[in-house]
Amino acid sequence: MTVDSFSKFNPNNLLKLKILTFTSGAIIMALEIVTSRILTPVFGSTIYTWGSLIGVILSGLSIGYFLGGKVADKHPRFDKICGIVFSVGLFIVGIPFFSSNVVDFTLTILPGTVYTPLITTLLLLLLPSVLLGFVSPYVIKLGTSTLKKVGNISGNFYSIATVGSILGTFVTVFILIPNLGVNQIIFGLGIILIASSLIGLRTSPKIIAVTIVVILLIPWSTMSVNLVPHYGTLLYEKETPFSHLDVTEFGNERSMYLDGLRHSSMNLNEPLKLVIDYTEYFHLGMMFNPTASDILFVGGGGFTGPKNFLALYPDTKIDVIEIDPDVIDAAKKYFELKEDARLQIFNDDARKHLSTFEKKYDVIILDAYSSTYVPYHLMTHEFFQTLEKRLEPDGVIVSNFIGSFEGFNSQIIKAVYHTMKQTFPVAYVFPTETYPTNIQNIMIVSSNQPYELDMVTLLEIAKNTSADYLVDELSTKELYFQKTIDTSNAPIITDQRNPIDVMINPLTSQFYELESQEEKIRENKNVNDSVDRYRGVILILITAIWLIYFKTKIWINYEGVSN
Repeated sequence: MTVDSFSKFNPNNLLKLKILTFTSGAIIMALEIVTSRILTPVFGSTIYTWGSLIGVILSGLSIGYFLGGKVADKHPRFDKICGIVFSVGLFIVGIPFFSSNVVDFTLTILPGTVYTPLITTLLLLLLPSVLLGFVSPYVIKLGTSTLKKVGNISGNFYSIATVGSILGTFVTVFILIPNLGVNQIIFGLGIILIASSLIGLRTSPKIIAVTIVVILLIPWSTMSVNLVPHYGTLLYEKETPFSHLDVTEFGNERSMYLDGLRHSSMNLNEPLKLVIDYTEYFHLGMMFNPTASDILFVGGGGFTGPKNFLALYPDTKIDVIEIDPDVIDAAKKYFELKEDARLQIFNDDARKHLSTFEKKYDVIILDAYSSTYVPYHLMTHEFFQTLEKRLEPDGVIVSNFIGSFEGFNSQIIKAVYHTMKQTFPVAYVFPTETYPTNIQNIMIVSSNQPYELDMVTLLEIAKNTSADYLVDELSTKELYFQKTIDTSNAPIITDQRNPIDVMINPLTSQFYELESQEEKIRENKNVNDSVDRYRGVILILITAIWLIYFKTKIWINYEGVSN
């Protein structure tokens, strides 16, 4: 079909252009959102990650609009823009196969900087963004039969593309991510884009498209994003509204992972045993305030802490605030979280909940932070003021943070410590490792009550309580931080000035080891799946065949009907 025959007003021709425009707009936004699930387990959900995603997509589209306009003026053929869209779909289908290699490459050439997620995003999304940017100027060129209608035609197409982007955003956020795996979504986006391009292509591309679909269906269940590995036998996996959730089992331990980081572990033979060492420090709250009866946990995970407290302190009542409903469901199904008259669970954002809930607590345990992501609104002066309102006069707050006392990763600890001291004058600091430069769990106990407990006194309290977990720890001099924390250059974190994304090392997970060496070995075994490798090789061959076809049968400049 020649450009002249396509450019003549024909409702069917315009419909094809609208389908291509709508699909391209929807896919680019859906791809941006779902790619965040590949980046955040490694780089964290920081402003650098999201800024990179938004900036690369907009940059790519801008370049695509410019180049696409030039190409459309020279060779405006519908089969050519359909071939470009087909190529983008093929590239998207391949993302799950090469994304981990791209991340490894960028971490090698530019390790540990705020620009690493930008380079990774450029390599993953710049090319498809540029090529999809070709669509708008191309369809306007093909759909405009007279200059008198160019404004109306261009307005219609931009409107259709925007509606597609809106729908792609909402469907991805509210339907796809909560119900499908990352790779399933990415495969689906690629297939949809390929299918939409077939309306302007002949038989050969359709055969290639069918072959791709068949390959991807063998089988999806074996495919997992390599950046979120599985440790041991996978029992449950889900993309929740907040993270990638895994429940795995190895030996007599069952663990919950969020975005590839272990958040909870349970000993199957002793379900109430505290498996992860730092959770023993939760009991500092009861050591400082032994008469506590109302206790709040901010962050549930596998509910290891709350279950342990219910068993050890029969006179207490436990409230838990957990933002992710899927985490709560997984805890009930896999971590023996049972109904208890003394346990109340709130599925809510902690700050929102505490701003409206009038109850006061004797002990508040903050366990909502991880090494790759900290909810910045739960680390501000205003949030700690809210906590003060929910704390009894002799109440204490036990906060679990991740960082170090010295070096680059000490910035966040110093800033949080400085911020908390504005509200709670009393603050005790407990490292969980002996080396101050190590990234580790650091526990801060805060209160308005003038507690004066030295290391010897705390050790005696630990020996005489039913929860004697901390006897060994408090017997180690290095695990009781008695130095003054230098906060002279540390900012006070507020809602208006919150530099958490600058201070947190987005690659903390590369150095902060929660997993044992056995788990690392299991990771390598689970990631290397032979079916996926063979499937990747076949897709590379198909891509080569398509590129040869596209160049010789579609892209070359000639008159007449394309094959």
